[in-house]
Amino acid sequence: MSRISYLNGEFLPHEKCMVHIEDRGFQFADGVYEVTLFKNGKLIDGDAHLERLFRSLREIKIEHNFSKSELAKMQLELFEQNKMEEGICYLQITRGATNRVPSCPKGLQPTISATVALGKKLTPEEFEKGVSVITHEDIRWKRCDIKTVGLLASTLMNQKAKDSGVDDMIFVRDGVVTEATFANAFIVNKNETVITKAPDNLILCGITRNRLIEFAKEKGLKVEERDFTVEELTAANEVFLTSSSLILRPVTKIDGKIIGEGKAGKVARILSEAYKEFIV
Repeated sequence: MSRISYLNGEFLPHEKCMVHIEDRGFQFADGVYEVTLFKNGKLIDGDAHLERLFRSLREIKIEHNFSKSELAKMQLELFEQNKMEEGICYLQITRGATNRVPSCPKGLQPTISATVALGKKLTPEEFEKGVSVITHEDIRWKRCDIKTVGLLASTLMNQKAKDSGVDDMIFVRDGVVTEATFANAFIVNKNETVITKAPDNLILCGITRNRLIEFAKEKGLKVEERDFTVEELTAANEVFLTSSSLILRPVTKIDGKIIGEGKAGKVARILSEAYKEFIV
């Protein structure tokens, strides 16, 4: 069976899903997206992902007449048509197609597309080993709280990390750690306090981030949502990154410095296990 994707109300063979040459997502990155995990017949934190998607639509003023329930139903149908029991769904909505103008025209029909894939899973060995990162000035725009398709800065910096022989990059703005290229950043300090940057315009408030904060509190861990510095980052007992695709990745080396014991830490293991229990 060929791969099936979704485009503007139709489930089509993946290779036949084509958008207009003047779609504003293509020409201006004028669109938003979400990536949602699917397992055991349900979209994991699906309501939260759709709530954030609709917030992004409001923030960039994309007009539409569809509902959250319609988009949820479509995503579930897409997994069913592809006969997949688990995976990830990439859902994208752009302002639509029109003559190329620098302003944002009103009354356009949004372009809605969605694809599904298996996604990557961390093996137990990969989880324990963790990843290496470097720090870098945050060169992105100042509305990182909107999940737009304008990802060039993050993509270039992720590639720069790979070219430097490490797995990812953690951004720093005015001495404050923001997040990684496609993930939120957490530290665990010497007092076993879990710390991550408070939601503002400089980070994307992750759905998995929020869920893991909830789990940490349920496990009796102290959690602080606040700014923290590069010095706190490199002095931490544990560092980990969170995202909807890879859930939780321990960071074991930053700018060449070993973090903690150089392997996944206790808090990372606790939260990872809590998430596995959550999605069963």
